[in-house]
Amino acid sequence: MKILISLIILLNALQSHPHTFIEVYPNIKIKNNFITNIKFIWKLDEMTSSMMIMEFDGNANGKIDSSEQEHIYKNYFISLSDYNFYTEITIDGKIQKFPKPEKFTSFIENNRLCYSFEINGKFDKNKTYFDFGDTDFFIAMILKKSFVKINDVTPIVSDLDNDFYFGYRLEFK
Repeated sequence: MKILISLIILLNALQSHPHTFIEVYPNIKIKNNFITNIKFIWKLDEMTSSMMIMEFDGNANGKIDSSEQEHIYKNYFISLSDYNFYTEITIDGKIQKFPKPEKFTSFIENNRLCYSFEINGKFDKNKTYFDFGDTDFFIAMILKKSFVKINDVTPIVSDLDNDFYFGYRLEFK
């Protein structure tokens, strides 16, 4: 019986996989060794984008209009705060709550749905790092060093393998 239960659990775990892939493009402003602003652009994968664009672009004009924008923000984007926007900010070894995103917009680029938003704060670049990932493994956040724009500091992007989900860490040198 133990073998059967273990086999069922294993098979269920093997079926877990991300349903959406999001490329993360952070544009980071640093002043006096403090991160003061990060503008994020998230680019959703083509399959997810095609389904969401069909739903969001109600007038089928190929762009996200202001009423559609508001609908996306209220019904889709802001609810991601429950998941800390798939981002853990760690300062001095302590995980921080993700700041309230500002200046949210969504747009269509190369048939992909994109979200743009900013966070502001004062994060010591020497004591802060950002982890991107989804512990439920429904969303795969993708970050490459080439995606990061930053002034006067070298970004360090590393893989996070947390046994049950995969993500990326962004640190600064």
